[in-house]
Amino acid sequence: MTTKKPGTTVSLTLLVDAPAGIVWKALVDPKLVGQYMLATPCCAIERGKEIKWFARKEDGGALLAKGMILAVQPSERLRFTTYAPSSKLPDEPASHTTVDVHLVPETEKRTRVELWQGDFAGLPQDVRRAREAGRQWVEQLVGLKRVAEEIDRAMAA
Repeated sequence: MTTKKPGTTVSLTLLVDAPAGIVWKALVDPKLVGQYMLATPCCAIERGKEIKWFARKEDGGALLAKGMILAVQPSERLRFTTYAPSSKLPDEPASHTTVDVHLVPETEKRTRVELWQGDFAGLPQDVRRAREAGRQWVEQLVGLKRVAEEIDRAMAA
């Protein structure tokens, strides 16, 4: 039996006042993602496909991260690996972490977004890397909430 080192994973939950289908669209549509992330994903969101995130064109368009899509359940779950070339770690499976995003309908118009990323254990400066990833995800989830709620309000008007 192995025990996980404390502080080497990210676990966040956020309530969004929008249906899961709208939150999903804001999570996977590159044009919408670009409104709240510093990176825009390319590629189709399909299980087994590679995904890459590029800086916005006005920021140089450089590759910021890449990974492999592990699971896609529209309006429910997106799971992928991620690796940032800027980490200076070798681009090998041991340097990649996994991100798992679950969308859980609370009511017809409210969705609980549960995000988990890990495990950073075994990577150099694992706790620092997890803490940094957590800070980035807080900002991105707040942006996801803003975009999804704006879309929902526009559709209701």
